[in-house]
Amino acid sequence: MKSGRSWIGGKAALALGIAGLAAVTGAAPVFARNTNFLNGGGPSVDTIDMLFWVFTAVSLVVLLGVGGAIVYAAVHFRRRSPEEMPKQVHGNSRVELAWTIGPLVVVGILFVLTVVNVGYLRHGPNPASPAARQEMHVKIVGRQFYWTFYYPNGKYSLGTLEIPVNVPVEISTESLDVIHGFWVPQLGAKIDALPGIVNHAFIEGNKIGTYGGQCYEFCGVGHDQMLITVKVVTLAQYQSYVQHLST
Repeated sequence: MKSGRSWIGGKAALALGIAGLAAVTGAAPVFARNTNFLNGGGPSVDTIDMLFWVFTAVSLVVLLGVGGAIVYAAVHFRRRSPEEMPKQVHGNSRVELAWTIGPLVVVGILFVLTVVNVGYLRHGPNPASPAARQEMHVKIVGRQFYWTFYYPNGKYSLGTLEIPVNVPVEISTESLDVIHGFWVPQLGAKIDALPGIVNHAFIEGNKIGTYGGQCYEFCGVGHDQMLITVKVVTLAQYQSYVQHLST
């Protein structure tokens, strides 16, 4: 009887394994693209990477410092015999002052660093900067299960967005049905596309190439195929491309 149950259990496990493999294989178009935000293609994602590494480094220092102090205390002040009473420490004003002021200074620095950069990540270059004077606008509309990109000349493309290199692009997103999410990790753009609401963000590519993205909000049975391709090209290539699009 046990062998029969084991056989049934083995078949069930095999079936689950095959189903899992099929699910992963079915989602292959999403995984096939390079969406590594640590390999950025624009200044905004470079800023995000900088913040990521700073916070990671500080976290590691805190982890090693606190963990090392705990290990040191556990070893140095351990009871060495059943009769021994370890030395009791009832207070150390210098240490208490250090672990109060130290974390406040670290958190304050991280807070300022975040505040200084979050405006740029949200709104793009300062309007008074030379880069902002070249800024262009693209309207992005999501619907089940594809993206439409509307360019400044009134023409549009489906699925693939082309932008000129080293030009900040203000993007506005909206949806015609359910909630979608526009995300191109290597260019730093991640913003909701909502029905009846217009959201704003910006992207910029400083390296010519092709960058993959996807809808990050589950939006129905075709969600895994709602991919995004952004091509960063020269200004001449961009102008030629938008001239031949449909209106």
